[in-house]
Amino acid sequence: MDWQADWIWLDEIERPVNTHVCFRKTFTLGAEAVGKARLRISADSYYRVWINGKEAGEGPVRSTPRHWYYDDYDVSGYVRTGDNVIAVDVWHYGHSNYQYIENQAGLIARLDLGEDGQAGSFATDNSWKAKQHDGFESHTVKRNVNIGWLELFDARKWNDVWLTSAYDDSDWSSAVRVAEGGGGVWGELHTASIEPMAKSRIYPSQLTSISEVRPLRQVVSVNMRDNFYPGNRDANAKIFSGYLATLLETDERVTGKLTFAHSPWNGVQGRYKINSRWYKQGEEIVLEPGRHLFLLEICGVHNDLFSHMEWDFPSPIRFISPFEPQGDVRRAEGAAEGDGSSPFVTWGPFETIEPVADGYHPVYGGVEKETGLNRSHPEFAALGEAAEPADLLAYRSSCKEVEPSRIIVNHMIYSLMLRKQTVATRAVQRKDERMLYGHPRPSVLAPPADGADLELIVDFGKLYVGQIEFDLDAAEGTVIDVYGFETMVDGKVRYTGGLNNAFRYTARGGRQSYRSVTRMGFRYLIVAIRGQTTPVSFHSISVLQSGYPVTDQAVFRCSDPLLNDIWEISRHTSEVCTEDMFVDCPTYERVFWVGDCRVSSLVNYYLFGSYELAEHCLTMVPRSREQSGLLLSCMPTDWQSVIPMWTFSWVIACKEYVEYSGDTKFIGTIYPDIAETLETYCTFINDKGLFDISSWNLLDWAELDIPYVGVGTAQHAALAYCCRITADMARRLSQPEDERRWNERSERLKASMNVHLWDDGRSAYIDGWYRSGKRSGTCSVQTHTLLYLFDMLDQKRKDAVESRLVDPPADWVRIGTPFMSFYLFEAWQRMGRLDRIVSAIRQDWGTMVRHGSTTCWETFAVYPRSFAHAWSAAPAYVLGKYGLGVAPAAEGFRRISICPPELDGLEWAEGSVPTPYGRIDVEWSRENGSARLRLRVPQGIGIDDAEARERGWDIRIERVGDTGEGSGDDA
Repeated sequence: MDWQADWIWLDEIERPVNTHVCFRKTFTLGAEAVGKARLRISADSYYRVWINGKEAGEGPVRSTPRHWYYDDYDVSGYVRTGDNVIAVDVWHYGHSNYQYIENQAGLIARLDLGEDGQAGSFATDNSWKAKQHDGFESHTVKRNVNIGWLELFDARKWNDVWLTSAYDDSDWSSAVRVAEGGGGVWGELHTASIEPMAKSRIYPSQLTSISEVRPLRQVVSVNMRDNFYPGNRDANAKIFSGYLATLLETDERVTGKLTFAHSPWNGVQGRYKINSRWYKQGEEIVLEPGRHLFLLEICGVHNDLFSHMEWDFPSPIRFISPFEPQGDVRRAEGAAEGDGSSPFVTWGPFETIEPVADGYHPVYGGVEKETGLNRSHPEFAALGEAAEPADLLAYRSSCKEVEPSRIIVNHMIYSLMLRKQTVATRAVQRKDERMLYGHPRPSVLAPPADGADLELIVDFGKLYVGQIEFDLDAAEGTVIDVYGFETMVDGKVRYTGGLNNAFRYTARGGRQSYRSVTRMGFRYLIVAIRGQTTPVSFHSISVLQSGYPVTDQAVFRCSDPLLNDIWEISRHTSEVCTEDMFVDCPTYERVFWVGDCRVSSLVNYYLFGSYELAEHCLTMVPRSREQSGLLLSCMPTDWQSVIPMWTFSWVIACKEYVEYSGDTKFIGTIYPDIAETLETYCTFINDKGLFDISSWNLLDWAELDIPYVGVGTAQHAALAYCCRITADMARRLSQPEDERRWNERSERLKASMNVHLWDDGRSAYIDGWYRSGKRSGTCSVQTHTLLYLFDMLDQKRKDAVESRLVDPPADWVRIGTPFMSFYLFEAWQRMGRLDRIVSAIRQDWGTMVRHGSTTCWETFAVYPRSFAHAWSAAPAYVLGKYGLGVAPAAEGFRRISICPPELDGLEWAEGSVPTPYGRIDVEWSRENGSARLRLRVPQGIGIDDAEARERGWDIRIERVGDTGEGSGDDA
């Protein structure tokens, strides 16, 4: 479109990091101009827009720098006669994460009145006003590397008056033009083919507990990114060596310990030296009065360049610059003193390695134990010998101070929640629960008598993802920390290691409400009230659940209550993992992983029929080609990570999208990208004809001996299968030469696998082959499942593999995740072993139900990291397809095959399956000695029911058409 609008920003802020900027445009309308109104808008990175104080939307959906999306809103009911205002809050992240690639900051918008703006238009230009939002703190920590920054809002510094037309913005700056619409780094803007996100308000179901607590005194977070990687904003792993140093000062002898929040992936950590002694985190530390050298050794792989140090001592430690002996520079609460120099300094990097996802470089991006760094590097080793403050003087000229604003105290809310002392508990009374349902009378919470913090745990009954909103009355300066987690075990909180799943709100005085900007996944919330001096009146707390719009297009019930519960948790898991893309989990990452997309799509087809979302995800995958011809494992991001099996799963998912949606035009759209990608992969076929690559060769979370540099048998087979898929696409596009070439490659790969990867002694395929010539020491269910599914076996070996997949040898590696179980279920279904599938579902997913989970776990281990993971929702697909007995027999459900299962203990089932033609309703029963099947099927769908009739089913079919409904048994 011709925007006739500019990308604008605030002139004073160059390369903003974690910065909110507010924009306003005021205008006056006569009565004749008030009517139809249309707003088109986008921003980098995220916007919320209001017209006359009424929120109109937020966005955009995830985009890549050269394929940026905009939103289109009908705002006809928002404009009015007289004075009007458009107000926009733009949050520019300034750093890449696993959902965003760092780009230029900007806003573009156009409001058209009447048809195509005939009654007037208001577009972004330098007449718009701009001002940095003072309420949000820019200098803070991240929630984690996947999601991005922590939200800290101080209501004393900002309120919502700026959203109104009466607000005086005369002291705001005029916006500046950074690019014309359709230009700049964003280029031509695109509308997304998907539906806008849907929202619904959910209130808690229980106030679980009220406690008085004392949290850890000092969590000091030091942001060292600009010290070691000046100006760097990407999300790539950082592999380097260096040191962080300070002096510790105490006035008395104290005993305590130092720990680090999260893992090395989400924060810099390592062994550390106090004076001459090296420590590991958690060891007891005794500090005598005076000053002590502190030296943190950095030598490894870190994705986030904060060091989150949890200092657990009875009194605060003071941190002093190693080169400022005249007095302390920074104390426990972070206030700068002395001459303003920093208490923390760094040395290095002495050595760096940059991860590159090209298939050739070593895989250092966090998946190998060895980093390749030289711990004997002369400078690195020499500085590590320092044993007292004076020893650092010789290295003073080569150190760098950490900017004081990048030393942050007690923003790691996760640590404050985890490391605390409970000093008292309160019984939950009925009057305390008023906050759970928006009662006219609030829950009045008295402050603890001894200055402790008050903590409430509220249970929402299920895991949700969305923005938290509360309404309260509190004294000015009261701090509200809100932290989300997924489950409790034996009454104890399971904290979110690796995720600072929280936000902070500092109250102005009086009655006030707030809705978080960030979305959080959680079932439970801890609401910590800190610095409380007077009672706090909580009127309500809720979550604005948000996700891709779904309904009960699919339902499932049967005679087995456990399977019903399993289907329900699978459905809810899929729902909370369906956003503007299919994401892995709602809490820890919310990342579009390319390999997970196949399972998510198939489950979605049987639950919600969101074909447009699947197409949106599949077409985004090739946009990572600018970073790697192998395509990245997740996106949008600039984290250099390739998982070949994930890319191959994308190819398979493209094939299946056509099969389920019937969108045959997609083949022509996606074929060039698939062909180019596989051409790149085929360059890694070695002189033995084996697919030999250096990459994250992940197959399953299990003890598989698959090299990261070499051949993985399963992904070798997957490449062969994808070549065959591509050949079929070429055939359908009338490209016979391409068809021949891809089929030949597939056959050569199959032949080389049988020559080099078969183990005669074990009568099985090994899991991999190292470039050194070493053969993998494991055989596995995983590898043989995929070889079977990808049609890589001759009949003799296929028969042998079938029996072993049903009853694996004792020395075979077993399935480790529900993700790989999905593939095993497909293999069992081909064998006609639906009984094994249902038995496994009852056992493995039944364990989740028995532990009270409302979602499906990431792994089968009891109490895993993530209690909601999209790749684990397989039962929704299995029970919809095989439990109801409805499967597509032609692309796009033009024909279906219908045959209910014959399973011991399953007497009846009923439910619905969404299709591009509409919903199919199914009801079958094998009760009272009769086999009865009833179908309600949209016109246009052919039905193959011969097998069911041969088995003696009494079948009745009702047709639903555009011109009315009829009944009969037409097949």
